[in-house]
Amino acid sequence: MTASRLISSPANPAYKVWLKLATQPRQVRLQGKTLAEGAHLAAAWLQADRPIEAVLVSAAIGGGERDSLVAQLARKATVYELSPGLYNGLGLVENGIGLALVVAVPATSDRPLHGDALYLDGVQDPGNAGALLRVAAAAGVRHVLASPSSAALWTHKVLRAAQGAHLLLDLREGIPVEALPLAGIEWIGTSLTADQTLWQAALAPRPLGWVVGAEGSGASAAALAACSRLIRIPMAPGVESLNVATAAAVCLFERQRRLGEAP
Repeated sequence: MTASRLISSPANPAYKVWLKLATQPRQVRLQGKTLAEGAHLAAAWLQADRPIEAVLVSAAIGGGERDSLVAQLARKATVYELSPGLYNGLGLVENGIGLALVVAVPATSDRPLHGDALYLDGVQDPGNAGALLRVAAAAGVRHVLASPSSAALWTHKVLRAAQGAHLLLDLREGIPVEALPLAGIEWIGTSLTADQTLWQAALAPRPLGWVVGAEGSGASAAALAACSRLIRIPMAPGVESLNVATAAAVCLFERQRRLGEAP
C-alpha cells in the first residue's frame, strides 16, 4: 500500500478534529472543512481536481479499488492510516471501503443568481437534503439555497447522499426566507391546496426559483408568502403527498422538459 502515517491513539490532535467533523455538524461550518467518504466521492474529487487536505484509510481494509484510489490520492495529500477502532469511531458508514477525504468547504458566493434555483426551507433530514442536491444537479439547476433551519449541506451524510452533486452546484447556506424577494428571480412554491397544477402553470424561460419544505410539514407560511405563486403536483386519488426530493424532481424535470421544447 502507499506510504502512510499511522494513527492509533484517540488523543492524536488531528484525529480529534476529524472526529468533531464526523459527529458535530456545527463543526463543519466552524472549521470550514468536512469529510467525504467512499470511492465515488474520492473519484469525483480527483476528477474535479479539487484540493484535498488529507486522506484517511482504515488499517483493517485494503486491496483492489481502494488501494488504486489511495495511490492516486497520495499525489495530492498525506495519507493517514487509522487503526480499525479509530476509523470506525468516526461513524461514517457501515460496511464501507475504509476511505475518506478531508476537504475544504468552499466559501459561500454572494454574486447574483444567474439561473434557476432551489430553496430548502427547513429540510432537516441529511438523506433528503443530499437527494435534493442530486436532483437539482441532474435537472440543470445551478443554485441551491438553504434556510438556517435546514441540514448543514456539507456534512458527510449529505455529501454521501448527494454522490458528487456538491461539485456541480453553487451552495448557499443560512439564507433566511426574507432574502428570497431580494434574489432577483420569481419564486414558485408547491401546495396541496393550490388551484393551478404544475401541468397548467406557465414557466417562463427566465430564471425561476423553487421552494421545497420540511419533511411532513412542508414549506413554512413565510416561505410560501415569498413565492409569487403556488402550484400543486397532480396525483392519483388516495395519495396524500410525495417525498420532498421526489416532488422537487417532478417540478425541476418538468421545467427542464419545457426549456428543451422552447423555440
